[in-house]
Amino acid sequence: MIETFDLAGYCRISVDEELDRDNTSIENQKAIIEGFVRQKFPGSTLTFYEDRDKSGYTFDQRPGYQEMRRELVAHKKDILIVKDFSRFSRRNSRGLVELEDLRDAGVRIISIGDGIDFPNDDDWLKIQFQFLINEMPVTDTSKKVKSVIKRRQQDGQWLCAAPYGYILNKHKEFEIVPTEAEIVREIFRLYIDGWGYKKIANYLTDQNVPTPRMSERERREAAGEECKRSAKRAWSIVTVQGIIDNDFYIGTLRQGKYTPQPSAGIAGCWRGPWQPPPLAPDRATLREVFRFSKYCPHPP
Repeated sequence: MIETFDLAGYCRISVDEELDRDNTSIENQKAIIEGFVRQKFPGSTLTFYEDRDKSGYTFDQRPGYQEMRRELVAHKKDILIVKDFSRFSRRNSRGLVELEDLRDAGVRIISIGDGIDFPNDDDWLKIQFQFLINEMPVTDTSKKVKSVIKRRQQDGQWLCAAPYGYILNKHKEFEIVPTEAEIVREIFRLYIDGWGYKKIANYLTDQNVPTPRMSERERREAAGEECKRSAKRAWSIVTVQGIIDNDFYIGTLRQGKYTPQPSAGIAGCWRGPWQPPPLAPDRATLREVFRFSKYCPHPP
């Protein structure tokens, strides 16, 4: 007589498509598990539990897994079957602990793709190595994201908020905000006249000039948008310095300038294939200003 079991099949798809390029769908995982069960456990009952758009780095945020876990620990299900251990967990340390907890609760776990039947196949070193491999794509994700950002910057795509004095329209083109543009020009004029950052900041505050954050907030509220960011009325030294150091105002698109290069420890800059509309009235004079800027040591 063939022994039958109550089986739990677990499927998960990540929020990161790149991580799950080999696990294209929940349906794909289910088909693999169903085929395995027909061959190895004929006549057994199979119940699926799934989590869509859930990270494999944690268990707490996966309702499907939590429901299944309760069934397994209560011995309502005999065996847990996954396509591979990357569906179970992508966190090395936490995944191994969870695996041991299930084992201690009397649960048998089968990973089809990894060829592991635990604890029947108690090759702990092999299991540890597999979990370590599964975690590598997660720890590498931030590097991939940075690489994509760098590529877009090199292609001249603007990824940040528009600098003070500009807005980015629906066509991804920069438009000058006349009232803010005049403030930017005034800041440069005062700086060229010998005013320091602190003196300029205090002057703008005394004149009740809205700070960049306040201007953004007012613009969003006027458009009926919610703005949760707080806005201070006092201009800061850092804000003034940031405007003066930014050669965007003379029509230069330069990105990655705050990214240190490991070899020289200086900014790595990429110029875009196009130029933003210059806001400063006197390009030649402002070149002299930027000549003293630590962020742009070689003005255009």
